[in-house]
Amino acid sequence: MEQATHLIRMDCPHEEATERLGEIIAELIERPACIALEGELGAGKTRLTRGLARGLGLDPDVISSPTFVIHVEHLGEKDDSACLSHLDAYRTRGVEELESVGFDELLEDPHRLVAIEWASRIGEALPESRIEIRLHHRDPQTRAATVLDLRDDPKARLRLREALEARAGAWTTTLGDEKICPTCGKTCRDPDARPFCSSRCRLVDLQGWFGGEYAISRPLDATDFLEE
Repeated sequence: MEQATHLIRMDCPHEEATERLGEIIAELIERPACIALEGELGAGKTRLTRGLARGLGLDPDVISSPTFVIHVEHLGEKDDSACLSHLDAYRTRGVEELESVGFDELLEDPHRLVAIEWASRIGEALPESRIEIRLHHRDPQTRAATVLDLRDDPKARLRLREALEARAGAWTTTLGDEKICPTCGKTCRDPDARPFCSSRCRLVDLQGWFGGEYAISRPLDATDFLEE
């Protein structure tokens, strides 16, 4: 499988911007699709999932955190409508629990987008072809989002990157074909630290977010949140 060559980064200065990120992604990606969400409590994982729902033509207001259940399903009005599976892996004790919700079948449903909060807790069960989104607090209002597109279609990855750059003020960091760590330049060998070479480099990158070292080409404005 061809690996992603870019990290897509953006700032979300308010909750609507986080939701808009999910909306753009859901509008563009082909299904079946898997979105792996990571971020500390309150980072915006559920808010982004509301955007995914809106991008699929579903009601975003019914989306809430499924912390106390494994899986919540949101269906469209027609049999062939897009549907959303919202999973929370925080309390799972192992990938065997996923069998109870038919996880493999969900991933293969051609109408379905599967969004998983705390996805790293079931990392071994995740499909190789997926989009990983990590959310961090920069300050009480602002979230920093990093998108790693691991789908095996380079044209689809390019379409998403260009759409986020044009519609959400995102910018990109090149990873390189040899899986070079964007922090230190070393070759990445630890799959659990990807796209960095180690947990230390991941923390260094996070400190860069907190320290304001990154900047976007233009700020988000009101036109970014209008329906296209």
